[in-house]
Amino acid sequence: MTVWLNEKREVYLQRILASKAGPQIYCEAKGGSPNLCPRCRIGRAVWKCLDCSERVAVCVLCCREDHKVNLFHRVEKWNGRFYQKGALWQVGVKLYTGHNGTACPRSTVSTFPTTRGGPSPRILTFLRSIPGVTNIATQFGKTPAELFQIISECHALPFFLMTEIQQEILQSLSVATGDSLVGLLTRFKISASAEAEGVATALQDESDRATVAAELEQDDHPQMPHVPLDIPLEVDLEDNDEWEDEDDRPSKANLARFLPRPPSKDGAGNPFVTVVHTNGFHSLPVVWCSCHDQEDRDLQLLDLHLYPASYNKIGTVFTFALLDDHRYEYLECKSSRYQYHNKLRRLTCPEHPDISANRYTELGRVARQWRNLKFRRWFWVLDNTTSVTASMALFCAACPQPGISLPPDWTADYKRNP
Repeated sequence: MTVWLNEKREVYLQRILASKAGPQIYCEAKGGSPNLCPRCRIGRAVWKCLDCSERVAVCVLCCREDHKVNLFHRVEKWNGRFYQKGALWQVGVKLYTGHNGTACPRSTVSTFPTTRGGPSPRILTFLRSIPGVTNIATQFGKTPAELFQIISECHALPFFLMTEIQQEILQSLSVATGDSLVGLLTRFKISASAEAEGVATALQDESDRATVAAELEQDDHPQMPHVPLDIPLEVDLEDNDEWEDEDDRPSKANLARFLPRPPSKDGAGNPFVTVVHTNGFHSLPVVWCSCHDQEDRDLQLLDLHLYPASYNKIGTVFTFALLDDHRYEYLECKSSRYQYHNKLRRLTCPEHPDISANRYTELGRVARQWRNLKFRRWFWVLDNTTSVTASMALFCAACPQPGISLPPDWTADYKRNP
């Protein structure tokens, strides 16, 4: 403890504060290029994940690629002054069902990587500008839009991991443009990154306006703390010692103080669902399977370890990890459902938990169903016809057991000596 007080405390504090700095300061401290994504060296580094082990700011495409399987991480966006609360649906992350978390091959909406659900106008314009692109598309029996659909994920994969048709199309485009494969993929990456940044910025602006409008309506609420909303986004900071009043700086927009509010549907028409995980509440657009022989939607969610709170119009799902964690909290920490639910709301929005979603009733109902299902699985009671009176009883060594703690003829002895 003495070594920590005298030598480590100041170093640790400076290190922690450096991780909270903006992407420009952080990249310069690490020897990288400011405002440039350290992964792809193309996009703007403005998105930072709070749950990934490497908390470095990346571009919107790299953030989307990193969270295709980490759907329930929390992200923040650098707005020029500080990191503002963000959400993964703003960078284009979706929840796919029916195919183990991957896009349904028969869903045209899910195959496009952009959040709006359609092909990128920038890349389509670039493809149409290539000499003979129509002949190349005809050669493979595709249209230019279908050509984009096939190579939409090429910029995120090395060449040897691409499919055969992706490699052949890229080689044909490379010959037509005179660029190398690396140069062609870089141009695709630049176009896709610019398009994704535009979509993410539009979603962020829409979310900020909706959130600010909702927060201003609640300003008269006694529990709502007053926080000034007119915070400048971009300012030119100079190294001088002159006093600068915050109110004198130009204001760009009103900023949302708490959580970004998702719309009811994304640009492609996919409905949003509320996902309750161990780190709080999340909102994601869900892309349902479009196969003709698709199962019920609640069964598709179960394959992803997501438990639906309803069956007809699914709007809330609970992760299996949360349901197990809720049970352990009750058994070991003696936390009630009310306390556990309040903890989830606090994790979602520490500043004002009442802004978070309220799923107290749904949690109680689903927790009871989950506990019953676990008991039936443990005792191998898989149908409703099996009697559960004795088959699901736990063995108790202290209870009288004929042939174990009682003689086999104990009833006869009891009748002789009542």
